[in-house]
Amino acid sequence: MLRRRWLLCTSALLAGLAGCASLEQQDWYNKAHDATSKAVGVAADETVKAAHVASDQASKAYARMQHYLAEKDLLLTFHDASEHSESVVLDVLHKSGVGAKVAPKHPPAAPAQPPVAGTAAAPPPPPATTPLPDQYAGTLGWPLEAGIVSSEFGARWGKMHKGMDIAADVGEPVYAIAPGEVIYAGDGLRGYGNVVILRHDRRRTSLYAHNSALKVKKGDTVAQGTVIALLGSTGHSTGPHVHFEIRDGDVPVNPRSVLPQSKLGELLPQPGEGPQIAYLAWRGL
Repeated sequence: MLRRRWLLCTSALLAGLAGCASLEQQDWYNKAHDATSKAVGVAADETVKAAHVASDQASKAYARMQHYLAEKDLLLTFHDASEHSESVVLDVLHKSGVGAKVAPKHPPAAPAQPPVAGTAAAPPPPPATTPLPDQYAGTLGWPLEAGIVSSEFGARWGKMHKGMDIAADVGEPVYAIAPGEVIYAGDGLRGYGNVVILRHDRRRTSLYAHNSALKVKKGDTVAQGTVIALLGSTGHSTGPHVHFEIRDGDVPVNPRSVLPQSKLGELLPQPGEGPQIAYLAWRGL
């Protein structure tokens, strides 16, 4: 009899414990399900918000482009006022390890001697910057969302125009065409005004000149599409525009040969028909 009662009590206790465990498991499942649902909901909300932001940005860029098309005759007169100094740009590139190597102006310093006992050791060298890829493999974007190409790459005034001039209103955002490192940001390059130079890999760089304001500094790392400056008319300029260059080492590259074509290509006349009007829709507008 006692053994039977003991078995019954034990069975009841085990059943109670099993019931508690089942309830705890069900509670855990409900909490996990709620958390997952909330996470999915938040992600969906963020996706919707991002879509609204992109749509709003596209609408604003389109409206600005209509304004620029209406003012195209004036904007076509906004470009470089004279040729820029090639040597100052090459100096920046060479100091950053891009392009031709320059012989040192002074003999190399003698090798450092080990510290004498009792003296402080030399401070460690600064950390290396973020390594760049040997060759950037991604796509490139336009430096503006909308604007009028007022001067093409190529022969101009009997000399070589090493970039492309794109006219727009003062304050138009200027974007990084690809991820990279800022190797120059300032107004010390003769003729260029406020200028930013980005390095994208071991050889490729891009330059953005005549800006009204700079949004980055030397040493910054930027993502593609980062606002790096605001368009302006500083330096040798006839009006608000960005002088835009792409280089492979020392060699200037025609931006049209490496940038995606506009989606409103019907606005572009055939070669030889005069200045080209570009809707710079690199963000899929």
